[in-house]
Amino acid sequence: MNIKKIISDNIKLENCHVDFLGLVSDTADKKMGDFSVACFSLAKVLRKSPIQIAEDIKNCFPKLDIIDHIEVVNGYVNFFVNKNICVKNILEEISSGVSFEKDNKYVGKTVCFDYSSVNLAKYMHIGHLSTTMIGESLARIYESLGFKSIRINYIGDYGTPFGKMIYAHLNFGSEEELNARGVDYLQDMYVKFCKLAEEDSSLEEQARIYFKKICDKDEVIYPIFLKIIEISKISAKNILDKLDVHFDSWKGEYSYSGELNNVLDLLKSKNLLEDSQGAKIVNLDKYNLGACLIQKSDGTSIYATRDIAAVLDRYSTYKFDKMIYVTAVQQKLHFEQVFKVMELVELGFKDKLQHVYYGMFSLPTGKIASRKGKQAVLVDLMDYALQKTTDIISTRPYCEDKKKEIAKKIAYSALKFTPLKNERIKDTVFDVENAFSFDGDTSAYLQYTYARICSIIRKAGITNFENINYSKLNAESICNLVMELNNYKSTVTKAMEQNEPSIISKYTLDICKQFNKFYTTEKVVTDDLESTTAKIYVLQNLKTVLEKLFNLICIDTVEEM
Repeated sequence: MNIKKIISDNIKLENCHVDFLGLVSDTADKKMGDFSVACFSLAKVLRKSPIQIAEDIKNCFPKLDIIDHIEVVNGYVNFFVNKNICVKNILEEISSGVSFEKDNKYVGKTVCFDYSSVNLAKYMHIGHLSTTMIGESLARIYESLGFKSIRINYIGDYGTPFGKMIYAHLNFGSEEELNARGVDYLQDMYVKFCKLAEEDSSLEEQARIYFKKICDKDEVIYPIFLKIIEISKISAKNILDKLDVHFDSWKGEYSYSGELNNVLDLLKSKNLLEDSQGAKIVNLDKYNLGACLIQKSDGTSIYATRDIAAVLDRYSTYKFDKMIYVTAVQQKLHFEQVFKVMELVELGFKDKLQHVYYGMFSLPTGKIASRKGKQAVLVDLMDYALQKTTDIISTRPYCEDKKKEIAKKIAYSALKFTPLKNERIKDTVFDVENAFSFDGDTSAYLQYTYARICSIIRKAGITNFENINYSKLNAESICNLVMELNNYKSTVTKAMEQNEPSIISKYTLDICKQFNKFYTTEKVVTDDLESTTAKIYVLQNLKTVLEKLFNLICIDTVEEM
């Protein structure tokens, strides 16, 4: 129920063509009303004092059943809503699904999301958690509003590290070990090569030779490369499946490595290419972006070259309306350069490409042991989280299979929620001690609140909500909770517009806190059947909203804890 729009649509002032929707805001102090309109910005337009304009708005405002009364205070028009009617309308819209309808202005539009970007043949590390979960959350947020989300994992499957691994595999390893140990074996081969190369620098040249053989599709080396890629993709998919993240495309750097000449031809045709010390660049100095390197002096491509080729390919494939890249803030200049180049080629990409960046994600030093003795790789963190939650759930009176299921949901949700909890640009340290606590701003707290709601609904055993007596929902804590639920659509829209999942995380926490206030002040199940039915109806709708929100911030629902 868009109360702000209802208010703005009914403000009528003579000779005033202002969009009042942007002027309607929530009041900070509910004693001063539920919504207000500040009239100061209208004074110059209407050539009246803000106080007079406020009085005019009040006097001309029609009688609406959702507005209880209007007050004017020092140039502000304060609207007090009729809580009984609003509560009824809001609950009916949630129950019918109207609150979650897709927005027609977004339906039919396609957004591509480039995130996760797994480096194949290497471990996924904790740095991948931020890009993966922020990207996945945004894809879900956009989808919920009507966009079609295309998920792209632009994998790192190109470069001399593959030459190093294959050289080490053929000289120091075996096919049996590769088949048996997969990525663990490949990491060992890579580490072994690097250690030997410190003593024998000629090995670096061998790595380049082997990598060139990959590019030339050598009949011996290329099939090994393809096998490494397949093994690595299976390993990455297993981890991502546990995080409930799935991609439409795994097309990586290697797919665009042969597109150098096409990119060069495009940039030449637009008179953008310049020579610089044997290399090819696009000079972006006048935009304060320096030089965008397109071709290295040895004739090979660079990240920007392949990113430009990828943009062209993705537009040809998906005809996207927007392409969002989710990476660390350290890549900000790179994407600014690529986006400026794509703007200058004048193919319609201006304002279609966007970099959503985030701060660092790390662990407290020494808190979790890694198989490599340094910062834990992602699978180590997942194992640690699962062990912690398994210990927490071990005393619960459930069968072992149910305990395992609950422990997994709590453990993995804690990991997924951590990068989404705070503003993405802020650096985040995973709180290994408190992340699984049922108190505080944690995913476990949200899951525990949801489980409590489910328990109350189950115990009440009420399923017929045809004749709700809304007069039983007058309590302040109930009205505040339902009014908070009404902010669902505007909150999701705001999160989309700012590409900021933490907006939804904070909103979800606020709703759960509102519920717990209600739960401590109101007895839900009583001898009064009408009162019990009405309150369970509120909880049923609250449960529905939380399920939608949990999905958007990648938290698993748990009905019993």
